[in-house]
Amino acid sequence: MKKIDLHIHTISTISDSNFKFSIDKLKDYVAGADLDAIAITNHNIFDGMQFWSIREALSIPAFPGIEINLNKCLVLLISDGSNIDEFEEMTAKVTQKITDPSDSISVEEMKSIFGNLDEYLIIPHYDKKPAIHPETLSE
Repeated sequence: MKKIDLHIHTISTISDSNFKFSIDKLKDYVAGADLDAIAITNHNIFDGMQFWSIREALSIPAFPGIEINLNKCLVLLISDGSNIDEFEEMTAKVTQKITDPSDSISVEEMKSIFGNLDEYLIIPHYDKKPAIHPETLSE
């Protein structure tokens, strides 16, 4: 069985303003949890330079992602990492639209930004507040 953590924050954001990142703590966490892979999924932002430094520092796969305020709830959107520069450009559009913790984008806006959503792993927050709305989940 593979152990993967797809919800790792590494940047202080408007949603995590008191957050402090340490590559050594991340390495300790990965080793202690015996993880086989991770995804970096900060709130409404993706930092390509930081992602590359994390990817190079770890001996396991790291996938680029973003946690998005979507219709007043949260989803993780994770890329396969095949084109990180393009992914960073797309995520910058999310960052521009969400400038306050109460802001969110619609499913249509997410589709407009990322294109074919079938190319991503999308994980809704369903057992966490705010929980995803059934209508958003069906979209």
